[in-house]
Amino acid sequence: MYTRMINKAAWLLEDGRVVKISDYMFYVMGRKNRHIVKVENGELICTCPGFKDKGICSHVVAVSTLLKLDKGSSFINERINMRLKRELRNLYKIISSR
Repeated sequence: MYTRMINKAAWLLEDGRVVKISDYMFYVMGRKNRHIVKVENGELICTCPGFKDKGICSHVVAVSTLLKLDKGSSFINERINMRLKRELRNLYKIISSR
């Protein structure tokens, strides 16, 4: 169970799917759903059903990892820029094929 959760958290980070909204809120984009991870009273809380059931989820693991990185903001920005470039290339291919 935890290996899968850690692998998904790593994928979320690597694929630029964690967006920092503020020092206390993060937007996490999974394959199908979007969730908010908030810092409340020094703890991370996620809006996903898995967190409500287990008290831990891949979204929280991803945000926790990011918060522990020294250069978390630059990592997020780099990954989001890479993701945007991929999305724009895919969009260009779709438009060009019409």
